[in-house]
Amino acid sequence: MRARGNVWAEPVRGFSLLEMLVALVILSLSLGALYQGATRAIQNTSVADQYTRAVMLAESMIATSNYVTVERASISGEFEIYTWEAKSWPADISDNNEADAPVNGQPLQYLSITVTWPGSKSDRQLELLTVVPLQEAVE
Repeated sequence: MRARGNVWAEPVRGFSLLEMLVALVILSLSLGALYQGATRAIQNTSVADQYTRAVMLAESMIATSNYVTVERASISGEFEIYTWEAKSWPADISDNNEADAPVNGQPLQYLSITVTWPGSKSDRQLELLTVVPLQEAVE
């Protein structure tokens, strides 16, 4: 023990090199985990944005296609990174269920909109399905 003025105290001791290295390893592991978490959050946000855009594209196509003019129609196209395809086929009508009855005597068609876009490992895909009436083309 050393004397400081009139007060006796324990000797002042700092951190050893080993303690500093252990603290730096713990800090680096913690920062690595935080970095990975932030990176995953950004990737998830990007994927969610792509799904939202795909749903908006499919919903807008359904909204503009309130009827089809050809039975078993099929069209496709591209928009930005998205490839879309619209297909229709006859809807099965059940005699027991009036909800499935034709609209004003018009036969019904299933309308499927499929949107595909590139993902990190494989293509991502979204499909929306609705029922629309079959009408003759107005010329």
